[in-house]
Order: sequence, then C-alpha cells, then structure tokens
Amino acid sequence: MPQTWYFRITDGLVPAQLLAKAFFASWGRVPRMSSAVLRNDELRILTESPGSGTIHVPVPFPDFGTVMTSTESLISRGNPYLLLKELCRGSLGQIYLRLFDWHVLGFHQPELLSEGLAAAAKRFAAAAVEDIFQTGLEEEFLSILEVLTHISILGTKAFTEQSLAWRMRNNEKLPVFFGAGMTDVPLETLADLGTYNEVLQRGFHAVLPMPPWRELEPEPGQFHWERLEKRIANAARSGRKILLGPLLSFAPEYLPTWLVQRLGEEGFLETRITRFVNSMSERYGYLADGWILANRFQLQSLPEVSHSRLMGMVRILAQQMRSRGIETPIAAGIEQPWGEFALTYETDWEQVQIAEALMGCREIDSFLLEINLGSGDNCTLPYDPMCISSKIDQWSFLDKKVFIMFSVPDSGGMVGDDEMMPQWTEALQRVWTDNVLFTLFGRRMIRGIIWTQLQDSEKSPRGLLDVQRQAKETFRRFAAFRETLLR
Repeated sequence: MPQTWYFRITDGLVPAQLLAKAFFASWGRVPRMSSAVLRNDELRILTESPGSGTIHVPVPFPDFGTVMTSTESLISRGNPYLLLKELCRGSLGQIYLRLFDWHVLGFHQPELLSEGLAAAAKRFAAAAVEDIFQTGLEEEFLSILEVLTHISILGTKAFTEQSLAWRMRNNEKLPVFFGAGMTDVPLETLADLGTYNEVLQRGFHAVLPMPPWRELEPEPGQFHWERLEKRIANAARSGRKILLGPLLSFAPEYLPTWLVQRLGEEGFLETRITRFVNSMSERYGYLADGWILANRFQLQSLPEVSHSRLMGMVRILAQQMRSRGIETPIAAGIEQPWGEFALTYETDWEQVQIAEALMGCREIDSFLLEINLGSGDNCTLPYDPMCISSKIDQWSFLDKKVFIMFSVPDSGGMVGDDEMMPQWTEALQRVWTDNVLFTLFGRRMIRGIIWTQLQDSEKSPRGLLDVQRQAKETFRRFAAFRETLLR
C-alpha cells in the first residue's frame, strides 16, 4: 500500500532542485524507490515500501558543499512534519549515538566539542517547543543543522587523530595501500610517462594502470597488451606497486562488443571470461601486488546472465587464480555501497547480498567499495565524514579486508548534471580531502585507498593535476598523507 510523508518547508530555504532528490530509507537506512513532490511550501515523499523509515534530504552548506542529512525514523501520517526540525532531530541523534560508540572504544571527547554539542542541543530544545508557524523558526533550525554538520566534522577529526595516535604507537607508518588510477591520463610519449612517474613517486606508492577488457581484446584472441604494459613497465621500474583490474566489469560498456553479442550462446561467456582471466594471471601474476577480479555486479544489464551465474563464475575464477600460484590479495568491487541503486531500479540482489554471496569464497579476501561521488545515476551520495565512517564500519563485519576507491563524475556535478546544482569544485575537493579522506586513515579495517582520476578533464576539476599537469593543492595534501602516515 502506498505511503506518503508530508513536510512543511518554506520556499527557498533549501533549493527546490535538492528537495527533489529527497528519498525514503527503510530499516538500516537502506534507500528505497520513492519520489519527492514539492508543492508550494509542502514536500511529499511517496513510496510503496511498507513501515516507518528515515527521510534523507541533500542540504547545501557553505563550508562543506551539499551533504545528505536525514531524520530519525518517522511514521507516515496525514499531519505534516516540519522538515528542518526533523532533520535537526535526526542529526542530533546520530551524533550522540556515534559519540557514545566511540566513547566505548576509549575516545576522549574534547571539551570544545562537548560544549558545542550541548549548546546546539539546547538551541534545538528551545526551538522544538515553539509554534511551528512562528516567524524565523525554520531559519533557526537550518542554522542549528549547519552547526551540527560542523560538530560531526570536528568530532570525526578528533576521533581520527586519537585513532591514528593509537595505531601508530606500534607502527612507524600505517600498512595502507595508497594508489592512483592511470587509465584516464593521455600517454603519447615517453616524456608523458616520465611526468606522471614523478607525480606518482611524490604522492602514491601504487598505481591502477589497467584499461577495460574491451580495449585489451577488441577482437576474439587479439590482445593489445601494449596498452597496459607501457604503464606497468614504468611504474614497476620506479618501485610502484601494481594493482591490476578490474579484470571483469559486468556492464556492457566495459565488456568486448563481440562478447556481448554472443551472450545467448551456451557456455560462450564462461569460456571467454576464463580464457581472458587466465591470460592475465599467467602474463602478469609475478608483477601484480593485488587484483580486482570483478565489479559492476549491480549495474550489469545483461538479460541473459543472472546474478547467481555471475557469482558462480567469480568464485570459480578466484579459485583458479589461486591454483595458478597467485598469492597477492584478490578483491571484488561493490559499487554504490550504501545502496543508492535502489532509488532508480529494482534488483533481485542488494549490495549486501552480493557481499554475502562472496563471503564464503576464501580466495577473495577483500571488498573494494567504489564511491563515485555525487548523487546522479550510479553515484554515491555525499554524506558527512561521521556518517561515512559509520557506513564503512558496517562492512568491517563481513570478515574481509576493505579497500575504498573514489572517483568523480566527469560532469563535475555533485547532484546531477543540472547547471543549477552545486558542482564539484577545486575548493570543495580540498575540503573533502581534509575531512573525509583523512577520516579513512583512522579506520583499522581499511587496507587501501585509491583515487582513480589523476588528471582534471575539461569538464571537471576531478583530478589531482590540472589540465596542464600541474599539481593542485589537493595533490600536495595527498603527498603529505603518504609521507607522514603510510609505509
């Protein structure tokens, strides 16, 4: 039975384009297919999902860009809620819960943080008992919400600093794999290789040089290994670690055209995939320091191939790689790890179900959480550092190592391609690096962090170098992380 949540919000306090991105999440804050309708000063969230749940709304903040905020669990009712009041209530509850969890782990809460949180809670309590039609009340809640966002950032940073201090008492540097992608950089001459090699030496100790299978085998049995080997050779000579993959991306745009055209032939997919993976492991097994075996399980749109069939193939391939002497880590990629795909299409397998299906495969020892920053299709929604930390912690219970891979849509849009939407800017990139990326180093379960885009495109300042290949401030911060924290 359809459900509707009603919220009052004065026009203009939050841009209408952002309110249109609001959605419903069920138990565990798992996104569910829903729609947002804005009429005058009322926001309606409609869904077919049963039961109570949380409402998630992107809100822009001057110092941190657009951030997904959420309510506590609410029941559907005819009487409207005050949107900004419920978002404040939700943020307060999440901060207190997270700080309690950290306190149990021995976290010392700085006095300044405690005072700021107490002051914000007092402001909320005073505003919460006022008449909801009182002039200026919504502006007060919006101001409190901004303060709470800053508190979550400061609290997460304080926890990370203490966590890092604890981790480094017995380790001079952290055992974290810090890598950069090279597949989107133009390499036309040996001088190009030299330029990027100098950059990689300063900022990273690992590279991801592999183009998609479609480029490596454009025709059956005709391999263009040179497209990969010139990147591998240069990185290996300079002492960079090599992470190869994803070998298999189960989406049509990554697979060879000739393979997609023959998916209906019995056994053809398994035969060609096995041949390709075996060729890769035999040719580069002695060079690779790690492998991404497969990804894009959720995005696959191959009607002839079921998820269970994919899972079976991946498990067999991992076993074959181990039997051929591959001892380095083998990872499986999980795109949209918070489950945002459920907002646009229904699937028989959710991301946690995919992870559970691979848990029993001992040969796959890592999950690679792929975070494509933004909130358009196939993007991972932009949450604050405290929320991201909590979401990543949930993956630590699946008995696998966790790697994180970041990318930014080529459009640069943080919430789609609409020109009115907030965009991914160089300033926002620096803020995000100082807060979110730094936070990840404090999580013990994270064994690797990868930034896939090394250079800006003409459309987006998404890389660590600008279009003239000059290092940006963000890259210098990456280099500082590597020098002070990592082996």
